[in-house]
Amino acid sequence: MAPHSVPSVARLRVAALAAMLALPMSAAAQDLEPATIALGHALFQDRCASCHGTDAGGNGPAASTLSVPPPDLTEISKRAGGAFPAPRVVEIITYGGNIAAHGSGPMPVWGKVFSDEGGRGKVGAAASRRSVIALKRYLETIQR
Repeated sequence: MAPHSVPSVARLRVAALAAMLALPMSAAAQDLEPATIALGHALFQDRCASCHGTDAGGNGPAASTLSVPPPDLTEISKRAGGAFPAPRVVEIITYGGNIAAHGSGPMPVWGKVFSDEGGRGKVGAAASRRSVIALKRYLETIQR
């Protein structure tokens, strides 16, 4: 039997999240949308605004101390050719996306932070997914 490559757990998680994001929203999910976006906005202001700015323009108070300037997050779609790259955004929020920031270290791995805060295990994983999706949806709504 020839050896084959096994996808990493992280790649499988990203693929699963991408599949979930591609599904049409049910009526119940649409009813939750304003609350999801509000949660994403609150998380952004609490966790991301210090670097990315309250307006997500990359001009937060900590931005000048970083060796890699934070990007303008209102132009994610523009930089991706006009379409919001939801799977990539989820990957970056969840796993850090190998993005250099915060001096020489990577951007925080928010998926782990949210999971730890949620209680780890299945409860923490659900809290992490909810937070990551909320941040993704908020970022999607602020695209220019």
